[in-house]
Amino acid sequence: MFYTFQDAVHTLWRWWSGLFEPLPYGDPYLAVATMAVVIVVSAKLFFGREPS
Repeated sequence: MFYTFQDAVHTLWRWWSGLFEPLPYGDPYLAVATMAVVIVVSAKLFFGREPS
């Protein structure tokens, strides 16, 4: 079960970072930064916009 999950995460990460591959030197760094922004914005939209 662990290896199935690990393989799924690895496959999704390769797909996600592949979106940024055409950018020079942007593959890992921009992918991580964009993933963080997507998570934060999704959390704000899901949990509401009131300050914590």
